[in-house]
Order: sequence, then C-alpha cells, then structure tokens
Amino acid sequence: MREAAFYYNEQLLKIIAYGIVIMVPVWLIFSNYSLTLLSVDWGGRESLVNVLLNMMLFVIFVHPLFLLYKRVSVDEEMEFKEMVKGFIWSIGPILAVGTLISILIYGGIFIFYIPGFVIAPLLFILPFTYQSENTLRDWVKTSIEFYINNFMQVWIQIIFWICFTTLLWFGVLYLTSFLEMNYVAFLVARLVFSIVVFPFVVFAISEKLLNMKEEAEEKWAN
Repeated sequence: MREAAFYYNEQLLKIIAYGIVIMVPVWLIFSNYSLTLLSVDWGGRESLVNVLLNMMLFVIFVHPLFLLYKRVSVDEEMEFKEMVKGFIWSIGPILAVGTLISILIYGGIFIFYIPGFVIAPLLFILPFTYQSENTLRDWVKTSIEFYINNFMQVWIQIIFWICFTTLLWFGVLYLTSFLEMNYVAFLVARLVFSIVVFPFVVFAISEKLLNMKEEAEEKWAN
C-alpha cells in the first residue's frame, strides 16, 4: 500500500484530470439511470440491479488507472491522452462482458444465492486482466483462471476495500452532518470523494494483483 500511495501522489494531477474529464460525465449518466431505478417497483429486485449498476460503474473506470500504475511502477511515463484512449478502447468490451457477468450474478442470487456471490468477483477482475491484443475467449479464460488460483486473496481484497471505503464514507458523512446539505451538495460530496479515493483504491489493488502475478510466475519458474 505504501508504493500505491507514493505513485498516487506522484500522478495526482493526471488522476484528477482523469476524474474530471472521464469519471464525472460518465458518473452523471449512470446516476440518472440509478435514480430512475429507485423510482420503479420490481419487488425489491431494483435494489440488486442498482448495486450491479454501481459495480459496473467501478469496473469501467479501472483499466486506464491500472495501466497508469503498471507503467509508473516500472519507471515508465504514461501521457494523459493514453489514459483517455485506454478508457475509450476498453469500455466497449468491458461493458459487454461485464453486463453478461452481471446477468449471471443476478440470476445466481435470485435462483441459487451462493453462485451469484461466487461469480461476483469476476466482475471486479475483468478490467485488471483486460488486454486489447487478447481475444475475448482468452480474456475471460485468464480472468477465471486468475480468480480460481487466487480465490482467497481476491475475496480478502474485495472485503477489505469495501469495508475501508464504506468506513471512510461514513466518516465523511459524519463530518459533514454538522453542515446543512441539500441533495445536490450531497451528490457533489460523493463525487469528490469518489474522484479522490477511487483511484487510490485501484492503485492499491493493482499493486497487490501485480505482486500476486509475480509470485505465481516465480512458482511456475521453479
């Protein structure tokens, strides 16, 4: 996590620019769909769809930040326009495969419960294993193999960072509870929180996943 914090501070301007240029507009679009879901009544199922929608929102932003961390961690530069291109070229495949996995999660939870939760981490892994030169089949296969080989570590990372961001967000809400905030102010606070915290979380997960890949490669070499 120390390396993630170091590279996060080093690349802060690019991260903020990525947040303003990419994350804010896309987040506003997804928020409209999220608000629409809150106004419908599907017997409680709209809540799960809304959760999956927010998971997808996390997933589509990850890949350019992962590429940034991967490059700077080996002392290579990555220009901001490369991050934008990385987002543009990755969002289509990630949305397509992510939507398919979301459907499987939805079906698994409402039919068998446990399979839905078991499949869910695949959604988070997708942007970290995506490579434009790989075929769709190879990408999905790599994601599944990585998940199976690192099942416990993946779950530990997911649970830890969900707890971390949730506690941090509750801390922000507590500090701002003394202020009079309307709904717009709440959304702005949430957006700023996401732009600041989300990239750090991605950097920290990227650090861990790359270390896991290196350890796996060393084992195969031996």
